[in-house]
Amino acid sequence: MNLHYVSNSSLDDIKSNIKHNIPNYSSDIPWLDEYFGPEPWSFPSKIRVEDIDLHMPLSSTVHFDLENTKKVYSTLKDITLIQACDERMWTYLAHQTFWNYMRERWPVESYLKKGKPEDAIRERYFFMSNKGRALVRNGIARLWWYGYVSYDEEREDPFELTAMLLSKLDIAQSLLERVFSGNRDITRAVLAVIHQKDKVEGIAVSRNVFRSLMMYINQLGGVTILDALVRSELETLFEAKLNSLLSED
Repeated sequence: MNLHYVSNSSLDDIKSNIKHNIPNYSSDIPWLDEYFGPEPWSFPSKIRVEDIDLHMPLSSTVHFDLENTKKVYSTLKDITLIQACDERMWTYLAHQTFWNYMRERWPVESYLKKGKPEDAIRERYFFMSNKGRALVRNGIARLWWYGYVSYDEEREDPFELTAMLLSKLDIAQSLLERVFSGNRDITRAVLAVIHQKDKVEGIAVSRNVFRSLMMYINQLGGVTILDALVRSELETLFEAKLNSLLSED
């Protein structure tokens, strides 16, 4: 299939009318064809990819994020970071290609009970205004981003670090919503040292220790050009700090 994009004018329309369209997000079928009628609202790109058959979530806790990350990132691994940051593509995928998945994974009914469902729809079906968090919050883009920051083709299992990333909610949130998360040498270095401790040496890394490590990397970024360091240098830095934090825990 060719990847499709929502047109700029159509994106502006549905994004500015989220509150009015809330009932449409309860539909069992994609609704944009009916909403726009004869008016063209999307266009194909030149990017050809295989069809992706996502696992349907079974419950609020069994949602197959790792399995679906493998499917999405393996298929879309070759798109550029610029293409991946295009809200129009993820909006199309969330509203059309993966509508059934989105309805199961992020049912609007659950947000109606909590109030402000338009905020949840904007966050999961579009890009939120906070650009640093938008890719992690969009219901489909997040699956690609999980793979992008953790896929390591030098490992026997290239998704080994992805499994580490998604093993605990706090790891994904604390790591991916940092300024440095766009540098995957840094994210993979962090995940590699955590994986080494937790899975290889059998030393549990607590939530407080992980958060302290994230604060250290933030502070380090203020005095050191982390982007200039190679991955082995990053891992050495992070491992030394992690050992220090574990000894104090």
